[in-house]
Amino acid sequence: MKHRHALFVTALLALSTILNHAQEAKPKPPAKDEKKEPSPRNHVAKSAPFKIEVELDALFTSGREYKLSLTPKAWGDMTVLSALPHGTRVKKDDKLITIDTGKLEKAIKVMELGEPAAKLALRIAEAEVATLEKTTPRQLAATRRNKGIAEENWDYYERIGHPEAVRSVEKSIQYAQQSYEYSKEEYDQLKKMYEADDLTEETEEIVLKRAKNSFERATENLRLAKMRIDRDLKVLLPRQRVANKANAETTDINFSYTIQNLPRGLDQKRYALEKARRDRTTAVKNLKNLKADLASFDIRAPADGIVYYGLSRNGHWITAATIGKKLIPGGKLSPREVFITVVEPGSLGLIAAVPEDKLANLKPGLSATAVPLSNPLLNIKVTTTSVNYIPGTFSVKFSTDAEKNLNSRRLFPGMKAKVKITAAEFENVITVPNNLIDGNSVWVMAGKKKQRKTVKKGLTNGKVTVILKGLKQGDKVISK
Repeated sequence: MKHRHALFVTALLALSTILNHAQEAKPKPPAKDEKKEPSPRNHVAKSAPFKIEVELDALFTSGREYKLSLTPKAWGDMTVLSALPHGTRVKKDDKLITIDTGKLEKAIKVMELGEPAAKLALRIAEAEVATLEKTTPRQLAATRRNKGIAEENWDYYERIGHPEAVRSVEKSIQYAQQSYEYSKEEYDQLKKMYEADDLTEETEEIVLKRAKNSFERATENLRLAKMRIDRDLKVLLPRQRVANKANAETTDINFSYTIQNLPRGLDQKRYALEKARRDRTTAVKNLKNLKADLASFDIRAPADGIVYYGLSRNGHWITAATIGKKLIPGGKLSPREVFITVVEPGSLGLIAAVPEDKLANLKPGLSATAVPLSNPLLNIKVTTTSVNYIPGTFSVKFSTDAEKNLNSRRLFPGMKAKVKITAAEFENVITVPNNLIDGNSVWVMAGKKKQRKTVKKGLTNGKVTVILKGLKQGDKVISK
């Protein structure tokens, strides 16, 4: 029901504003019986009271008002659930609008739940970097030592280890050959010696048998040694040399990789830690901003007053119709957009557009009387406070003298009034019709002759002009 009422009031206000502008813009047709006064052809100068009054159509404007807008720091979705109707009277701290904050509250809760893990992750990263700061120099030093040891080992193997291994293998075949020859010679000598006897004693047979076995073992050992030595020289030793060389090369590669990438890894961890700190700072700031946005969405009246949609300019609620379409369930507010103005009752001013021909007689400090269109019997004393001389927007502003009583008179911003300004008032002054003035001079009758007189002009009401010097009472001013 409130929603329908708000839409109705908004539409009515917009239609009223359009009609008022159209009525003001439409020129008034001349009255049928109205006849243009003929310009006088002569005038007798005489002192008389003179007053310049300017009548203007004015609008009441808010004197003390509070423009409400939202400027969220992090959250952009400002969906309206409900709003007080346009024109509602409110007390200070009354809730004006309800914003849908469900998603925002959920986002805050998710970030708060992730806070402990984020803090712990940052501490782990800081501890890891602190450890790497200490271990990286030690690892680099150990890598350099290992490289030096590997180079020494390879150099030793190339110069001494491998040649000695080859020499040892070659010597082993030589020793096996010698052992074979010694056993063979011993067996052959025993055999010859024992064959010379006709009868062989049992002991001699045992000795001969042992010599034979020794020779056979030496023969087998020589055969196996040749096979083993051949494999050692052709396969195992070359393979060992290749393996040692590859190990030295791998150590050199690992050294280069470690020397280059270990510091880079430390730098990478440092950058990651710095990013984690920035992300952490951003997350904390975002959470703080989201909470601030949530608090700002609790929109309440800053003072006792009346709720108006949008903002006013020169007494017109220029954005009321547009804002009214947003202050409905599902409507979305825009950042920095004034969606409600709370006007304190009893604090009103007046503003009136000024035709260019009446502008010269206006200035700040002039007394005037305002008669509200809603209460023609009410006369309110007002005073001009400022005059706008910008072409196309000539206007004058007024202050009222009885602000505390305006509320009881049911006067509100946007209402119309007729303002009568006393721009000038003289008790005795000489005036001359404007059509009889030629620049800064007039023509007067001196006897039967015309005479041109220079005069000093004062204010004018558009029909006659005050003559400050150059004429005296009784002078007959004539047309040229």
